[in-house]
Amino acid sequence: MGKKTTILYLLLSLFGLNQGFSQQKVVTGKVTSQEDNSPLIGVSVVIKGTNTGTTTTPNGTFRLNYLKGSTLVFSFIGYQTKEVPITSGSEINISLSPSINTLGEVQVVGSRNANRTKLDSPVPVDVVNIKQLQESAPQVTITQILQYVAPSFHSAESSGGDAASATNLAQLRGLSVDQVLVLVNGKRRHKSSNINFGGNGNGSTGYDLNALPTASIERIEVLRDGAAAQYGSDAIAGVINIVLKKNTDNLLVSTTGGVRYSGDGEFTRSSINYGFKTGENGGFVNLTAEFGTQGIAEPVGGGDNGLYTGPIYGGGAGVRDYDAIFTKEIDEAILAKRGLTRKYFNQRSGPNRQKDALTFFNAALPLSNGAEFYAFGGLSYRNSEFTAVRRLPGWGTRNNTFIYPDGFLPAIELGILDKSLAVGIRGKVRGWSVDFSNVYGGNSFTNRVTHSLNASLGLKTPKNFFAGAYGASQNTTSLDFSQYFDKVLHGLNIAFGAQYRVETYYVEKGEPNSYIKADTRTIYDIDTTYQGIPYLQEAGQTALNGTAAGSQIYPGFRPESETNVSRSIVSAYLDLETNITPSWTLSGALRVENFSDFGNVLTGKAATRYQFAPWLAIRGSVSSGFRAPDLAQFYYTAVSTSFLGGVGVDILTASNVSAAARALGIPSLTPEKSRGYTLGFTSKASRNIELSIDAYSIDIDDRIVQTGNFSSSAANLPADLKAAFAATGANQANFFYNAISSRTRGIDITSSYKAQIGNGNFTFIAAANFGKNEIRKINTPKGLEAFVDVIVSPTEKVRVESSIPQRKISLQGLYAIDRWNFLLRTVHFGDVNVATNFGGGNIFYQNFSPKWITDVSAGYKISPTIQVTAGINNVFNVLADYTDQLVAGRRIATPGGGQFVSTGGRAFVRLAATF
Repeated sequence: MGKKTTILYLLLSLFGLNQGFSQQKVVTGKVTSQEDNSPLIGVSVVIKGTNTGTTTTPNGTFRLNYLKGSTLVFSFIGYQTKEVPITSGSEINISLSPSINTLGEVQVVGSRNANRTKLDSPVPVDVVNIKQLQESAPQVTITQILQYVAPSFHSAESSGGDAASATNLAQLRGLSVDQVLVLVNGKRRHKSSNINFGGNGNGSTGYDLNALPTASIERIEVLRDGAAAQYGSDAIAGVINIVLKKNTDNLLVSTTGGVRYSGDGEFTRSSINYGFKTGENGGFVNLTAEFGTQGIAEPVGGGDNGLYTGPIYGGGAGVRDYDAIFTKEIDEAILAKRGLTRKYFNQRSGPNRQKDALTFFNAALPLSNGAEFYAFGGLSYRNSEFTAVRRLPGWGTRNNTFIYPDGFLPAIELGILDKSLAVGIRGKVRGWSVDFSNVYGGNSFTNRVTHSLNASLGLKTPKNFFAGAYGASQNTTSLDFSQYFDKVLHGLNIAFGAQYRVETYYVEKGEPNSYIKADTRTIYDIDTTYQGIPYLQEAGQTALNGTAAGSQIYPGFRPESETNVSRSIVSAYLDLETNITPSWTLSGALRVENFSDFGNVLTGKAATRYQFAPWLAIRGSVSSGFRAPDLAQFYYTAVSTSFLGGVGVDILTASNVSAAARALGIPSLTPEKSRGYTLGFTSKASRNIELSIDAYSIDIDDRIVQTGNFSSSAANLPADLKAAFAATGANQANFFYNAISSRTRGIDITSSYKAQIGNGNFTFIAAANFGKNEIRKINTPKGLEAFVDVIVSPTEKVRVESSIPQRKISLQGLYAIDRWNFLLRTVHFGDVNVATNFGGGNIFYQNFSPKWITDVSAGYKISPTIQVTAGINNVFNVLADYTDQLVAGRRIATPGGGQFVSTGGRAFVRLAATF
């Protein structure tokens, strides 16, 4: 079929759909609560199998176009969903029943009482409606959707530099990426196997939310409170629970494409979601497939941003500027002769070039005696390419001009495989809800270096290298019991259970050419026997020249880096929640965990809520928490290249269990331990206004961070560390260590307002987070008192305290009328600080000022089943402040910081169809 024929066919199809739309009828009605017959505002009223729908007005009424034979689906949080066929007449009035503890009901995170909703929860919970944002928001991935709607959430896209730029990890309340726990359908999810280096969450492993297809998600619950006693390790800052779709009998197809104002950085995201029933008793299977692409981008801002201004072809260009021997005029003459301009030496900016393929499923099958088998899981693969600092032809130690006469831009192609599978059986046994499950998850990275070289190999060097691989897995078996006793006080919910978890981590070495330093030779000393006979003995190695070892951008894992380790964790918990009076709720939890590698951890939590009036309640909590060191933080060893003051420096990250760490006096890792406190209130002044304000304080002892760099030239280094320097060719080394104790304080504010304006429905959401992080104590190992500024470097101190916005405000308006829906949103990202290390103790500090980022979109239903949406992310093309020219060095400065995605304005178009 030719292109013109295809276009004509689509236009005729749309015309036919519009003809069908013109034959619609109108149904009206009212929705009330079965409890007191009061009208319910904001009830979702949707024509089954389509995206056509509306919500009820403040007096509970609705009005909707429909076609003959349609069925209406009424749904509302806290109430049972009801389906009503439109048989005759034009008016439908119904009452919704409150939700009960039905089999398979997904509970709001933070409470194991299935009757709990977000407003009457004793702890703060945000419920994010993903479906609505998928229709109207410019963002397409989970992390970026949450970045713009949840003020306590942060995930800034990295502009390259290490494998973390492919994952965009999640943070809550200004804490690290490994201090938040992620659940899927209430079950613990596995982490990424990658350690994040540089930027936010330095030295941490976190959760890669973008490994789940957005189209598979019904809603996301964000618990903004410590919950280690309820859910286990990592839940210091809070919990993110991803609830998967269960809908059946409709097919949703969506595709989104966009591009930056500058015409590059193009992205696409396409998905298909379909659910079908199994059996006659509520069984279902919901399937999702998603595919995305991301193009490369040039530096944002002016046309010369990022342009290299220093020496290019001259010898020693990496360490000195133009001089009397090699002038700028000589460089320009060489460029002209070779037909090049300085733009040839530009670096990339913005997200990695990337392709994603993701699949996921969610299923349940009723069994006999009211039991239910359930399963969910998925498989995703991401190919992500990032580049770092361009190696210039004049960099004699890192380039070979016989191979790359114009230098080269090395790249790493990451192959990221993520897989998960959860299976379980739940049902009732003598009044108790019993849930037995097993959840497996694994994540692996394969590193391939391309368009590079190993300078120490000379002309024998390959250009492409297998630099090794690493991965992690987690298998969790759980048995959970719960029961609600309505006659104890005013209701008592008891939950208890046990878990057995096994975690693994491995590192696979790269090919030899990716890590060797080929120009080293063995040194021999002359010694004598006790009889005075002279002999030669090895006295280490020395380099014959200064060329760099290993593949440029990412030296491969050495044989001594290989590891394959595991540990087991056994835990048990007790969770109680009771309504002492109709107005007073009290809850508490205890949890004990035993780790095979460091012993027991006991945590507890207590929370309460008191309802002063129908429109006002206060709530508060106190909790202890912990985070176990990740296996990667124990065992990871690798060499990376950083550029300090424009000069390449090879840095060894030595494992915590290495001989070098012990010799230096770095202790073995222990769990981080926290104490958290919250106090706030909730208000529902009317049926269409909600408000909550919660203050929090979180103290964390023995936080694990990556130390600063110990120099190979420092005096009195132990022999084991000197040997590590010699073997790897590294100039500096760092370690993981429980180096600091910190305090985080802040306030969360969330509010919403719903109203009918004209014939349309308007929703306004305002939310904010104001926080402050501070390091209260530095734990200096005995004997290393002189290295306190290395144990916690100035750059790490800034990362912990102020590298992400301490203030974030989100204002969002949604308006739906007839076939139209509109989004207008603006988000305030507070200022951040960045510290740049020039080496030799020279640190440069810079503050990046606050910014407002505004999004706008408009959607139109072409037919009852097809909607097109267009809009812009960052409509005013706001950029972060420019990095100081001192930091930019020999390149023209570009926007920096880490507050938000600083790639400028991006337009998008989305087409969605439901059948």
